[in-house]
Amino acid sequence: MSAKSGSIAFGPGGSQIDWAVAQAAKEGSTACGDGYLLRRAGSRLLVALADGVGSGAEARDAASACLQELAAGSVRGIADLFEAAHGRLQGSRGAALAVALIDPDQAAVEWAALGDVEGVICPLQPGSRESNVIMQKGGTLGVHFPGVFCQTRNFPPQHVLVFASDGISRRFRDALPRMQVPPREWVPSCLGSYGKAHDDRTLLAVAHRRRGA
Repeated sequence: MSAKSGSIAFGPGGSQIDWAVAQAAKEGSTACGDGYLLRRAGSRLLVALADGVGSGAEARDAASACLQELAAGSVRGIADLFEAAHGRLQGSRGAALAVALIDPDQAAVEWAALGDVEGVICPLQPGSRESNVIMQKGGTLGVHFPGVFCQTRNFPPQHVLVFASDGISRRFRDALPRMQVPPREWVPSCLGSYGKAHDDRTLLAVAHRRRGA
């Protein structure tokens, strides 16, 4: 398993995004077919998780091409980002994709998902059962793109957004961080508990905080 983490400060309002990611390749493979991207776009943060179809080098290449398109292109609306990625992946194995555009100053996030990738937002409050789940749409970028459901959700401080590839059991929702557990601690622990050894697996979490809080 590999794990990385960091923090990104935003604007005069004192917002901060703490992020962490953990990944592991399918057992017996050296190439992980999942990839992720965090890209600052003015006052917003683009967060993406791509899952190449299958596993191995071809899956990795598809996920990488998808994220390269998102990293290099202009950041407009969510639907435009998916359209661009679909065009880039034509002729490849294809990929599933989840994208979020976080606006910390507005305490909001716009997000969408195509294919078997999970997305959840929940408050960092002990005992809370509140959560919002991303609306997935079936399809595969580069192969079949029927469009996406773009939604806007509240994302105030003390909330966390989690993206998971299909190598993570959906039971991870039972272990969402409901208290002040830094993403860098929660993410690798959760991947270790709910990751599937027979598949590539990636878990990405971004928490909205107030600097100094």
